[in-house]
Amino acid sequence: MRPVAKSGAEVESLRTALAEARAESGRLADRLQASERQLMAWRALVSARRTALDEDDPVLGAAFEDLWSLTTELEEANAALGREMAERRAELAAIDAALRDSEERVRLAHRYAGAGSWDWEIARHAVVWSDEYRELLGICPDAPASYEAWLASVLPDDRSAAERAIRAVLDLHRPEFDVEYRVRHPQRGTLWLSCRGRMQRDPEGRPWRLTGLCIDITARKRAEQALRDANENLRREVEREVAAREATQARVTQTLKLEALGQLTGGVAHDFNNLLAVVTAGTSLLARTEDPARREKLIGSITQAASRGADLTRRLLTFARRQALRPEPIATGPWLADLGALLSRSLRADIAVTVDAPEDVWPVLADPSEMELALTNLGLNAQDAMPRGGELRIAVRNARLDDPEDPDALRGDFLRIEVRDTGMGMPEDVLARAFEPFFSTKPGSGTGLGLAQVYGFARQSGGAARLASRTGHGTCVTLLLPRAATAPAAEAQPPPHAAPAEARPLRVLVVEDDEAVAGLVLDMMRHLGHAAFRATGPTDALAKLESGIEIDLVFTDVLMPGGMDGLDLAHALRQAHPDLPVLLTSGYGGAPARVAEAGLPLLRKPYSMAALGDALAAAAPA
Repeated sequence: MRPVAKSGAEVESLRTALAEARAESGRLADRLQASERQLMAWRALVSARRTALDEDDPVLGAAFEDLWSLTTELEEANAALGREMAERRAELAAIDAALRDSEERVRLAHRYAGAGSWDWEIARHAVVWSDEYRELLGICPDAPASYEAWLASVLPDDRSAAERAIRAVLDLHRPEFDVEYRVRHPQRGTLWLSCRGRMQRDPEGRPWRLTGLCIDITARKRAEQALRDANENLRREVEREVAAREATQARVTQTLKLEALGQLTGGVAHDFNNLLAVVTAGTSLLARTEDPARREKLIGSITQAASRGADLTRRLLTFARRQALRPEPIATGPWLADLGALLSRSLRADIAVTVDAPEDVWPVLADPSEMELALTNLGLNAQDAMPRGGELRIAVRNARLDDPEDPDALRGDFLRIEVRDTGMGMPEDVLARAFEPFFSTKPGSGTGLGLAQVYGFARQSGGAARLASRTGHGTCVTLLLPRAATAPAAEAQPPPHAAPAEARPLRVLVVEDDEAVAGLVLDMMRHLGHAAFRATGPTDALAKLESGIEIDLVFTDVLMPGGMDGLDLAHALRQAHPDLPVLLTSGYGGAPARVAEAGLPLLRKPYSMAALGDALAAAAPA
């Protein structure tokens, strides 16, 4: 664009100089012709008088001699003027040649750039198009140039945009005219043109003249469209590829799920068969012995097997993220210090336990019991990995995560808890499967649910669990747990030597659909001194309450068949009997979000008589 603009300015300057030179040359030519006519008249007059005066009057003859000399000087002046005229004509010819050369260069520049110039004198409605511009519009050279003809050449879809651009420079006083539009060329088809110009105004600010250039940008537009088409084709191809990969990944995931389900079923069946064998054999022997010591030992074995079964179920639910967690703010530093002291007493004496928790560490938002179970599992795994002793180090640091490529998509404030040991470490194939359920490197002594529980707890808490290990260099398990928004409340300490308060008798409505479980629960409550009444389900419980039965508390299972479950019953009781407390119990936790949303106390199955008594006392009205 710049070379074309410069040539245009040069042409305009040369045209101005040429016009001035032509005017000056005209004036000189007129003067020369007048001088020559006057000189010829003087010469004839002087010649005629000179002959006569030489004979009659010598004085007049001398005067005429002087006049003759003046005539000669005039002839010389006319000769000089003639030479000046020749120089002017030569200069005029040079300017004219330069003008023709510049105009040719401008035409060549326009032709090779696909550009054409136009000029619109607005006051006179006079429009001038260059031949190149006519070629771009596909208009024959003889057709008159006008604003209406230009507008008619623009395709109808682009005509309104072209008119708005014109109105912007005419009415809105914008100095520059800039618009892109399409025209239908009779031979070349549809062309894209880019038109740019500058508005000139008269001293009163009225639009006077609009001049500019128009460039053929069809090749660029076609390239842009081709690029858009290529991008669209690429996008569709990527979408097809992603869909194919997702389908393949879904099939692989389903295969892995089936494989994991097979492992899970086999592992659970194996462990529960062992536990049920202890319970079955223990109850059979218990019925056949009268020895108090023997009965006590059998009862202890059965109780231990039941406790192991409950712990196994709890780990399974945590791994499956079906356990109803009850997160609360925890003072991370003091809590880890207490846990470190507990682990120091529980692990072998040749294992040193250290806790590194700065004073400014944030509180963590987690379920305290599940967090204790997770870190205890990590401590027991570390002990097995250090048969000759070593060091178990628990370190916690504040962490602000803002990496968009975080593998677990975690963003925000977290607590980074690292549990590091100096044990044997893991090879890469074991490390890749460490979080799988029932995958254990301790055949015969491990359930393979320790790290699975840790992983499930971290993910269900809104964080992540990561594992790093190398053979011979120990293992480091990192837990990322969310920061608590509020500080933990100070725990009320009971007064020293205070005797536990006796539980007052309660009237309890037990809602349980299983006959065997209901019978055991009613017997335990009677042993605890409470009056217990049974309802077979939520509908039966509501009917008993409507009949006028007086109770102090409702103890209901969460999952029950029929149209209502324990949570639905609790909501109905909250509407009809808002002052009646409800205690939930469940061994499945299949709706942890609903349980947490209800905000009701929950006693997890299986439970002991002591645990039942404590839960009833805590839930009873004051």
